Amino acid sequence: MFDKKQNLFTYVLTNDTLTVIEEYGITAIALKLTAGAGSYLGTKSLGAINSVAIPLVVDEAVTLTSEQTKYIDELLIDASAGTIEIIAR
Repeated sequence: MFDKKQNLFTYVLTNDTLTVIEEYGITAIALKLTAGAGSYLGTKSLGAINSVAIPLVVDEAVTLTSEQTKYIDELLIDASAGTIEIIAR
């Protein structure tokens, strides 16, 4: 029997942006572009190489996860020109 509960966040982001920060306590997030254009962008750099926005493709879901003891921080979800369905835990 399971001894812990896990809540889910669900949201439809339309013509707006959302920044996921550590304080939200998210360890996994799934994004699916349903219309228009959208992307996601991390803030971590690897040496001198900075992150760049990765475009989403309509009806193709993307899942990002972290270690269960760490939370996703500073992930920008950009649906300023579209609609993205979000599920996070």
